[in-house]
Amino acid sequence: MESFDIKAAVIKILDDFGMSGVKAAEIMGVTHTTFRSKKNDNNTSHSFNKKNLEDLKKYIIEKTKAL
Repeated sequence: MESFDIKAAVIKILDDFGMSGVKAAEIMGVTHTTFRSKKNDNNTSHSFNKKNLEDLKKYIIEKTKAL
């Protein structure tokens, strides 16, 4: 999966679940500043990676199972 595809998937999850950047940063194990930097369209040196996406998916699956 390319970097752009990963970023699009992360943004889609955040939008679909109404997740704040603060919560997403916590789930991904990064600071909110780092999260904002990765989300910034003008930033080409840092972007979301596969681990960030997998962390979000894992969190949602775990919370869903707990219901």
